[in-house]
Amino acid sequence: MWLYRFIICLAIGIYFHVSVVTPVWAQYGQSAPKIEIAVVESTALSPQNSIDGRMVASHDLAIVAAIDGVVTLGAWREGDIVQKNDLIAEQDTAKIVMALDRLLLQQAETEQLILQTRTARDFERTLLDLAKEQTLLQKARRDRLTELAAENVIPKDRLDEASRTYLQSRQAEIQAQKTLAKLESDLVQTQIKSELIAVEIADARADIQSARLIAPASGQLASMTALDTGYFRQGEMIAQLRSPNSYEIEVDVPVALLGFLRQIKTISGSDATGAELTASFRSEIPQENQKTGTRPVRFIIISDLTPAMMADQARVRLNIPASDQQPVITIPSDAIIPYADGVYVFVVTADQVFRRNIAIGTTVADRIVVTDGLTAGEQIVTKGNEGLRDGMTVTIIEPPVKPSVVEPQ
Repeated sequence: MWLYRFIICLAIGIYFHVSVVTPVWAQYGQSAPKIEIAVVESTALSPQNSIDGRMVASHDLAIVAAIDGVVTLGAWREGDIVQKNDLIAEQDTAKIVMALDRLLLQQAETEQLILQTRTARDFERTLLDLAKEQTLLQKARRDRLTELAAENVIPKDRLDEASRTYLQSRQAEIQAQKTLAKLESDLVQTQIKSELIAVEIADARADIQSARLIAPASGQLASMTALDTGYFRQGEMIAQLRSPNSYEIEVDVPVALLGFLRQIKTISGSDATGAELTASFRSEIPQENQKTGTRPVRFIIISDLTPAMMADQARVRLNIPASDQQPVITIPSDAIIPYADGVYVFVVTADQVFRRNIAIGTTVADRIVVTDGLTAGEQIVTKGNEGLRDGMTVTIIEPPVKPSVVEPQ
């Protein structure tokens, strides 16, 4: 009987030992849960004030008449979305086309005149060469007769005749040089005229090309003329195009916060629907509202432009720094588990996880500021925290990356 009681007590003891010491997953032959972890970081941040701002169209693109004439609009209306190189309107180019045809005929005529002048110049050069040879022959004859006349071998009238013939040859040579010089000058003038006509032709073709008024960028038509067809002078505005790059954010920032704002490269915020945005400081507008003690500040939008932001005066909200930067504790948002009274995380210690309640603050990008409950350097579970219990043994599938602790500036 005592042996039977001993066996029963031993079995009960072994059962309680297995139930208490051995994890549940080990009792059923399961492996330790696999998790991914991250390291709690210390980052320099500033306390922030959320201030309402507005979208402003800092610069629109103007679509203007390129020439004087009648303009016919395409099938566009104010507010339509257009793509780059879409045809917005077209100007009547009938007169320019006629002028271009006349210029082309003038250019052909000028080219023919250039060809004729070059041919005449070449002939005149040949005649000049012959005149020079004739002058040399007559000069040699005159010189020979001069020697004979000096010896009284020939009468003096023959020498006079030879001198007249030489002078006539010289005159013909000079006349040929004059004619050749004029032809050279005419050729240069004709070539200049041809180049001027070419410039006018290029201008006419450019006017015809520019008469197709296309969208210089993708965007939205902010304004358009109400007439489908009308006469416009060169430079008169036909439409205004607002591209996504035209938008900036303007916020009336208290003067006391401007110094803190200048120290920050990028700031976060949200549009009217709550979608997050990122912007960077561009400039302060040099005017101040004495009643509110604020100055308009312009910000460049870094993140993608949301539909809620694509309107002049659309409401946005930016987180403006309210003091100097201070070290704060941040963790990935994936690590946080909500419950009825707040939030908690699982802290990893020696391959075991332990639940810890924490207090959180603002959101910075994909991380959340922890105001109480964690210290920099601790390891927390970011993935695989579903079903974890306090004290459970786990398997880490990715080693943590030790971040650098950023000191406040």
